[in-house]
Amino acid sequence: MSTERTSSWKKGDPIGYIQEKAPDFEMPSYEGKRYEVLVPDTLNLQERASLAINCLTGMTDPYADYEIYWYVFLHGNRPCMSRDLNHQVQLIMQRALPLMRIISGSDQNMEVEQKWLEVLLRLQGPDGLFYYPLEGRPWISYKGSSEGQYDDFEGNQYTGPLNNGWSLAILGLYYELTGNKLFKEMGEKLVDGMIRHAVHREDYAFYPKGIYGLSEVSDPDTPIPSVLSKNLVMGWTTYGLAHFFRATGYEPALSLAGELTRFVWKHSNCYSADGVWLMPGGHYPWHCGCLFGILEYAAAVKDEELLEFVRKGYEYGKAPAQNGNVLIGFFPENAHFANQTGEICGVSFMLSMAVKLSLAGVGDYWDDIDRWVRNHFTESQLLSYEWMYNVVADQPKLPINEITTTDDRVGERNVGGFAGWPSPNDFFGNRQIQGGNAIYMHCCTGEGTMALYRVWEKILNYHDGKLKVNLLFNCASLWADVDSYIPYEGRVDVKVKKACELEVRIPEWVKPDECACTINNAGRLLSLDGRYAKVGGVKPDDIATLTFPIFERKDEVLIEGRKYTIVRKGNDMVKIDPPGKYCPLYQRAHYRENKARLRKIQRFVSQQLIDW
Repeated sequence: MSTERTSSWKKGDPIGYIQEKAPDFEMPSYEGKRYEVLVPDTLNLQERASLAINCLTGMTDPYADYEIYWYVFLHGNRPCMSRDLNHQVQLIMQRALPLMRIISGSDQNMEVEQKWLEVLLRLQGPDGLFYYPLEGRPWISYKGSSEGQYDDFEGNQYTGPLNNGWSLAILGLYYELTGNKLFKEMGEKLVDGMIRHAVHREDYAFYPKGIYGLSEVSDPDTPIPSVLSKNLVMGWTTYGLAHFFRATGYEPALSLAGELTRFVWKHSNCYSADGVWLMPGGHYPWHCGCLFGILEYAAAVKDEELLEFVRKGYEYGKAPAQNGNVLIGFFPENAHFANQTGEICGVSFMLSMAVKLSLAGVGDYWDDIDRWVRNHFTESQLLSYEWMYNVVADQPKLPINEITTTDDRVGERNVGGFAGWPSPNDFFGNRQIQGGNAIYMHCCTGEGTMALYRVWEKILNYHDGKLKVNLLFNCASLWADVDSYIPYEGRVDVKVKKACELEVRIPEWVKPDECACTINNAGRLLSLDGRYAKVGGVKPDDIATLTFPIFERKDEVLIEGRKYTIVRKGNDMVKIDPPGKYCPLYQRAHYRENKARLRKIQRFVSQQLIDW
C-alpha cells in the first residue's frame, strides 16, 4: 500500500464508494413465534446460530462502515484481529447473517446488517458490476498478492468475478426475504454486466483475471489462466448465479452459470473426468467450494451427468488417501500433505455437498452429516475465549499497526466463530502442529455458518403431507418439534404440530428391528423404507417417541500421521486421547451419563424459510 494512502488516513475517514448514497430499502422483519420449553441438554443448532451472530457482527470496525477484521492471531501477550486484501470474506458473512437470524430469531447488532446492506447497494457501477474503493481503505493492497489469484489494476475502484458472484447471491437472498424489486433489478443489471465481462468460447465462459479496474474489459483472445485458483473461482461464482436464478427466475443468470460450469468441468484442468482434484495438494476449501457451485447449477437444471461428477468429487474428498477422517468429520486444509491442520471452510463445503447430494437423490449421506456435525464441525465453533489470553499471558506486549489491526476485546467479539486451523483435538491446532499463532480466518466462520443453516433447514423436510426427520437433533419447526436425547439416551420425541405422514431416520448404529415407537405412550408398529422408520399418520399434539439402543465404541484412528484413541457414544465423540493442549476439544464427560439432563430454553420458529 502506498505511503500517501496511509500517511493521510485518519480513523473514521469516509470511504469513497462509487455511488454517493444507497437507494431506499427496508430490512427484513425476521418474524416468528417464540415459546419456552423444557428440552434435553443436547446439541441445539438454534443456539449455535445465535452465538454465530455475535462473531459475524462483532469482529467489525464501526469506524469503517463495519468492515470486518477477517484474521485473528496471537500477538505478544494478547489476541489481535487484522484486515487486508481478503476483505471480500465479508460477502460470505453477509450471506450468512440473515440465515442465522432465521434460525435463532436474534436481533443482535442489527445496525451491522443494515450498514452492510447499505454499503452493498452503493457498489454498483455504470456497467452493472460491483466496485470496491481504495479511497478511505488504506489496508487494501493487491499488488503481487496471493500467488497470482489477484491482478494489478488502474485507478481507485476495482471489481472481480468472485465478489460479483457473491454479491449476486446476497441480492437474491434479500429479494427472497423482502420481495423488494430493487434487489432483483440490481441483480439483473449485475448479471448482464458479468455476461459482458466474461470471455465466451463455444459453450463455455471464464474470467481471465481475478481483479479488474473500473470499466476494464476482458481480452477475448486471452488464454485460459494457468493459476488454478483463478479457474476454481468460476465454480464459486456459479453458486451466486444459480441462487439468483432460483430466487428470481432470471434466465441469463442460469445461462452464465452453465457456461462457467462447463469451463470448470471440461477446460479448467482442476478436476479429472472422475472428479479427482488435480490442483497440487488438493485444497479442500477451493475444490469443495467450486464443486458446490457446480452442484447448485446441476441441481437447478437436473443434469444427472453433472450431479454424478460432483458426487465423485465428494467421494474423492472422503477417501482415506486424502488424510481426512469420516468418523469425526476432520478434513485437512490440503489433501496429501503431511501434518496438516483442518480448515473449517473445507469441512463446511463437504457438509453442504452431503446435504444437497442427498436431497438430489444422488447419494444417501445423512449418516456422514450426523457424524460430522456432532463432532469436528460443532466442536470447531468457539464457545469460550479466556484460553486465548492464558496461552500467551507470559509474553511481552508487542506493538500493532492500528490501520490494519486491533486488540480491542478480541476474544469476546469472536465467540461463536469457527476455527481457521483446528487439529482433531484442539481448537488452536495451528500453534500445536505447525508452530504458528493463527486462530481464525473468518472465511471459515462465513462458510461454517452457511453449512450450519443448510443442515438445520433439512433436519426436517416437509413435502406433500409427508414429514421426514433426516437428522436426530433438537429442532423447532412449523410442522413439528424434535427433542433429541442423544447421546445420553437412545430416544427422540417428535412433537407434531401439523397432521402428516411421519418418517424418522434410524441412526446408523441401530439395527432396524431394535427401534420401537409409541404415539402418546401407546405402541405403534413400524415399517421401513431404507433407513427410515415409517411411523404413519400423526395429528397435531401427538408425541411420537422412538427408542433404540445406544452404547460406547472405541476406535484407534490415524489422522495426519498421528494416532488417536476415540470413544464414541452413538455418533458423539465423548473422549479423545491424546487430549488437546490449548483449547481442548471434546470436553464431554457428561454425555457418558445414561439419563439426559434437561434445561429450559426459548425456541423460535421463523415465519420464513430460505432454500439455501
